[in-house]
Amino acid sequence: RKKFKTINLKKKTIKSKKINKFEFDRIKLIVLASFILIIFWASFEQAGGLMNIFAYQKTDRYLDILDFEVPASWFQSINPLLIIFLGFYVSLFWYLIEKKKKFNSSIFKMAVGIIIMGLGFIFMFFASSEFEIYGKSSMHWLILAYFFHTVGELCASPVILSYITKLSPKRLVSSIMGIYFAAIGIGNKLAGIIGQYSERLGEKFIFLGITIVCACVGLVVIFFNKRLSELSHGVD
Repeated sequence: RKKFKTINLKKKTIKSKKINKFEFDRIKLIVLASFILIIFWASFEQAGGLMNIFAYQKTDRYLDILDFEVPASWFQSINPLLIIFLGFYVSLFWYLIEKKKKFNSSIFKMAVGIIIMGLGFIFMFFASSEFEIYGKSSMHWLILAYFFHTVGELCASPVILSYITKLSPKRLVSSIMGIYFAAIGIGNKLAGIIGQYSERLGEKFIFLGITIVCACVGLVVIFFNKRLSELSHGVD
């Protein structure tokens, strides 16, 4: 009898480890969210690479009024400062949208975030065009780009982490969080590769390409938002 009970317990344990239909659908969403995460960080991390080099080499950082040249490294502080100032307002915006019962699913926020972040690179495209004409570009292009990147980050980055955690089956949370951080690592690696190709393809092509890719990914997700939300089976 003891042996029979032990066998039954083992069978129950094995059955409980099987992924049911709801969990399988949610894992599909996790894969999609991880893909968005890779694209997002591959683009966003140009701030510390390609954009930083552009600020140092091709941006007119001299302030005539103060007789002072702004160090290129100072532009790296724009993002954290804007996060402090804009965090509350972005949260308030989504709260008001939710109150009006408009689109407010996590997957929708991620799509909006990657589109806004991608649009920031259109200003870098304008900066590159200005550099080709005048030999230097204005600082305001970089400031506008960082502004859009920060708003996009506030819309997407915190949501992705929370969403993946909630979608994960409880027994697989630690493993799936490993996938989450692996996706960030892949995104950072891809960011470096994109930066290397800028020498061959040109910065204008890279900046415009990032804008198009991010916009396309975000719009596709928004188009299928309703169907994707159904795969979450109530998780948001």
